[in-house]
Amino acid sequence: MGQELEYKYRLPDQAEYRKLCQALQARFPGGWERVTMETDYYDTSSHQLAQRRWTLRIRNENGASVLCLKIPGAGLARQEWEVPEGVLPGGLVALVRQGAPESLLTLTGLRPVCGARFVRLRRMVPLSGAAVELALDRGVLLGSTKELPFWELEAELKSGDSQILDQWCQTLATKFSLTPEPASKFARAYALMGGNHA
Repeated sequence: MGQELEYKYRLPDQAEYRKLCQALQARFPGGWERVTMETDYYDTSSHQLAQRRWTLRIRNENGASVLCLKIPGAGLARQEWEVPEGVLPGGLVALVRQGAPESLLTLTGLRPVCGARFVRLRRMVPLSGAAVELALDRGVLLGSTKELPFWELEAELKSGDSQILDQWCQTLATKFSLTPEPASKFARAYALMGGNHA
């Protein structure tokens, strides 16, 4: 099991996204990776995962499939398990073997309920006492027949002190006038269908 701690900020439009991309690439030159992401989020017909605030997804990252489960943790953190080349339902067993809740295996009728398609520019940023992955995302959230374009920045702690990440993100947000995005991609895509995943 891993623990995910990330800060997310939304950008109002493509122009602001491009401006931020240019500024961050100038500040942190080189080492940026471009990843095409195609994500399908799964749930049962009775929305058992959403009711528990769990997120189960299969994400295709530059052609490689990853099955992932996230559940709420302490504060902003989430517990996270991943299986490379994940498929359903077999991948659920692999997640449980990693320590995911065994109740995952009792779920039946899992199906895609919403999704996201986006391009990510990412780079590791070594800080004094922490390693952070900085990511710039642009794409669309998909819910039923609705689509919602989005542009955002994420900063995720990969190792080290969480307080260092917090302080660094506060400085970054102030410098670039960033607006926090409290909702996950899944929550926003799910909301397009009229659902609630707080």
